[in-house]
Amino acid sequence: MAHVYTPFPILNGLEMMIPKIKRAEDSFCLQFYRFSKIYGDVYQIHIGTRLIVVANSFDSIKELWASKNVKGNNSRPLGYSFHKVLSKGVYTIGTTPAGESYKNARKNISENVLCEKRNNDFNYVVMNKFCDLMIDRLIHNSSDKVLISNSILRETQYFHLAVALWLTYGFEFNPEDPAHKILADKIIVVENKITKVRSHVQNSVDYLPFLLRKIISLFSSKNEEFNELYIAREQYLELFCSYSKKLYNDIKTGLIFQSYKDHEMAINDVEDLKQTLMYTYFNDFNKRITYEEITSECLTMVSAGLDNTPLNFKYGLHQLANYHPEIWEQAYSELMNSYDGNYMKAYDECGATMKCEYIKAIVQETLRLFTVLPMALPRETTSDIYYKDSIIPKGTTLFLNCWAGNHDKKKFPDPMKFVPERWLITIVNDKMEKQYSIDSNIKHLAFGIGCRMCLGYNFAFRELYILFSKIILKFEPARKTSGSHIPSDNPLELNMYPESLAIEPIDFEIHLKVRNQYELIVSG
Repeated sequence: MAHVYTPFPILNGLEMMIPKIKRAEDSFCLQFYRFSKIYGDVYQIHIGTRLIVVANSFDSIKELWASKNVKGNNSRPLGYSFHKVLSKGVYTIGTTPAGESYKNARKNISENVLCEKRNNDFNYVVMNKFCDLMIDRLIHNSSDKVLISNSILRETQYFHLAVALWLTYGFEFNPEDPAHKILADKIIVVENKITKVRSHVQNSVDYLPFLLRKIISLFSSKNEEFNELYIAREQYLELFCSYSKKLYNDIKTGLIFQSYKDHEMAINDVEDLKQTLMYTYFNDFNKRITYEEITSECLTMVSAGLDNTPLNFKYGLHQLANYHPEIWEQAYSELMNSYDGNYMKAYDECGATMKCEYIKAIVQETLRLFTVLPMALPRETTSDIYYKDSIIPKGTTLFLNCWAGNHDKKKFPDPMKFVPERWLITIVNDKMEKQYSIDSNIKHLAFGIGCRMCLGYNFAFRELYILFSKIILKFEPARKTSGSHIPSDNPLELNMYPESLAIEPIDFEIHLKVRNQYELIVSG
């Protein structure tokens, strides 16, 4: 396996992180990809004290992350900044190293919240409700039925937070309540900052020798900042946990029924609340999992999709509204055809049935092209693994260049073009009508791959499916005036923070107008 020799041996690869990256073309995913043109798809590189193996093509990633001979590629490396200083032992499931605690938390949250059965039976109801409320707010805040908004990202963050808090704690978040809004904005800011701390391509101190790292920490304000983030996160996690504990006790004692005038409604609401993650935990008397494990699960629900789903959705709307209004209208037609031309049926049932293959293709193409984490979370090997004629020893850190894999020309022709049709198989029926089905042979890497693939994949996919479906049904693009600037459609060029773990697009407006169909329904 080829070894990359960086130009400054004394820095040992740290020059990639120092000074902070300012330009899109210097993004880590592109730097690593350019090395692959010289050293091959898979190579090794020293960054500080660590030897890293980097994979930069779809096929090499698949072989190193998902083939039978790489079972040891199943853990996360412990980073000094995130794991040791900030988190103090409490992580999301995705950032937890391999072990029994990881297995327990993953199994419990999968069974009680994230499995496809729960998505089909219950989760979609919660998603539908909070998506409808989000759209109502957008319409209420627009003028003359034209929505000119740069708040789509924040509104979608509120949507995900509302879904996550309800399913986890039974807490009904309302961004129109000033106290709720202040709390939500705090959570969003804190979790965003923590995402940057956990970045394996941003924190050069994580790659320094132990003694040098300790000396630097004595003169750095970072540890104080990390401690403030830890305290802030602990405060709102404890707040929600206390709320769910009181809710559990009120349900058990019957006190909750005193707040309802309608007894039947109370019974229905209580039955729904009994399906929340924390109710199940309290009702099980903490037998199956520890408090630390349930905290990890709750943190995963609140944090994991807080940026990823909203960032993907904003970029997808940008592609559809600003670059491809014809795809927007095609999606509208396909949605209506999926529900026999019945607008209200399409709007009410889209989240439950997910019948429109074209919307699924839009979601898949958004996830692929945007690639919210260009450098996926790193892995650490727990045993020796083999790649071609090389042995990668236990304890090695592996980097997955997700951007390179999702934009591999061999796998995705014209990779920088937004083409939902690449995910579809087209069939012509007896009436000479086109029908679509998703090509299950095509995969992307946006949720990772292999045994540590994001366990909330189906959950996040359904959130995006519902968001795209309902927005497309309610609105149509309102093109900007002639000559006005439309931001780039290249995700890396849109990124405010090229040095960061996630792509965070710059602020820009998306112009939409309410469909006449919706106006007729409201007036009728």
